[in-house]
Amino acid sequence: MADLKVEVFHSINEIKPEIWNRIVSGRGFQSHNWYQFGERAMADAKPTYLLAWEGDTPVAGAALFKVHNEPLPLPAIAREFMASIFKHRPLLICRSPLADTSALLLPGEPLRDVALVALAQAAREQFKKQKCSFLLFDYLLTEQLRYGWPKGFEPLTVSEPGTYMPMEWQTFEEYLESGNKKDRQHYKKSIKEAEENGLVLSKHRKVSEIDKALELIRNVSIWHGSAPNPWMRGLLENFSMVDGTWLELRKEGKLVGCGAVVRDNQFQLATALGLEDDVPGGYFYLLYAAMQEAFEHKIRLVRFGTGAYDVKRRLGFHLEDTNHAMVTMAAFNTRSSKR
Repeated sequence: MADLKVEVFHSINEIKPEIWNRIVSGRGFQSHNWYQFGERAMADAKPTYLLAWEGDTPVAGAALFKVHNEPLPLPAIAREFMASIFKHRPLLICRSPLADTSALLLPGEPLRDVALVALAQAAREQFKKQKCSFLLFDYLLTEQLRYGWPKGFEPLTVSEPGTYMPMEWQTFEEYLESGNKKDRQHYKKSIKEAEENGLVLSKHRKVSEIDKALELIRNVSIWHGSAPNPWMRGLLENFSMVDGTWLELRKEGKLVGCGAVVRDNQFQLATALGLEDDVPGGYFYLLYAAMQEAFEHKIRLVRFGTGAYDVKRRLGFHLEDTNHAMVTMAAFNTRSSKR
């Protein structure tokens, strides 16, 4: 069995890009540049990086973030209660920043389980050292739950699954033609409705009206009953650090809709969707614009996040199998246990 050495770092800038990207092996939202962006956007979440070496060769890695303000899918009063706990005993989460993707970067067999044990044990040491409440490896595939995890980790299924679509077509027009007549008519109807409503779509590399955009994004969170993302302002303020397109919908010059399309290693994610209360055609105008971006940038796989499943199935998206996690928790000392 291979004997792996694990090194610990506290910024992605302490790791050479060629070393980190070798471990990443082209996986989406895992590049060295993406984590530079993530550290800036999530400035209040202290990062820890683990690299596993077999001799002089890096073979596996993991990124952990110390999170005090996780937007849990709970009622507001329950989120407030948990926030009071996390304020003193935060979470340590293995997750790619702002991408709803695991940051556990394992090799294939035969090193896979050896690397997993080495990284999980090193993560648990950091978990204890940083005095966190829970150590969470989330956004795992069902298959990954069956890997050789060390004792003390328990599986659970969390939140709603995201959505994805492999890009099997060369052009947006070819994609539309692959659907049925009803789908093509829906596209034309949605664009016509938006344009007749006076909506003007534009694309940008930076976000200009950040406060207004955050207001629109909060609207969508409220409609879906989801907790607001505490790092959304950081994402918008640092948007130009990544390969991305900022979509804006304006009516008579006023910003009434928005969305962020971000790309990494030929993977694309649509996020930060925002809308005014009544913008006929605006939702689909943004979705189709995000799809067109994928074709223009030769994307391999598109992800559209959670919710609105009927709409996304119509567009050709599938449910991700990544709403699973492995977790271990700290031993909390109570007054009774001290007696």
